[in-house]
Amino acid sequence: MSVMQQGLVLMVTGMAVVFAFLVILIFITKLLSIVVRKYFPEKEVLIKPTPPAAKAIGSAPVGAHDGAEIAAAIAVAAAYAKR
Repeated sequence: MSVMQQGLVLMVTGMAVVFAFLVILIFITKLLSIVVRKYFPEKEVLIKPTPPAAKAIGSAPVGAHDGAEIAAAIAVAAAYAKR
């Protein structure tokens, strides 16, 4: 056997071993995932809904903005980027 043939055989063997290892790793990971979900289920956490905030008469809804704060932040960022 020439050196090139030996190198080719070694390369193919190495790639086959790595491929087989990765396939086995995938199956073991899936199996472990199934076992963990079956015997150690995730506990459900109940989240209580929060009551809506009391609105003052004539005030904007919670989370509403007139855009002035956002426009100011964009202007500051643009001015900083131009430096």
